[in-house]
Amino acid sequence: MSDFVSLLDILEKPSYDGQRKLREEVAAMDFELRRVMDTGLSPDEMPKAQAGRSAAHAALDILDKIFN
Repeated sequence: MSDFVSLLDILEKPSYDGQRKLREEVAAMDFELRRVMDTGLSPDEMPKAQAGRSAAHAALDILDKIFN
């Protein structure tokens, strides 16, 4: 991940491309979790990966509500 940029930084500086970068980082997390899940996980690991994907989807939904 890149250097930390807060949501307030992004909202205060509309010219800053933080919104796009933030969405890309969350989407990359989701993609990586999906890729790992597709390779096969143990029964103990699968619920954790599914929870991670659910969290990534929730984060994207929240970003949609904040920025739209």
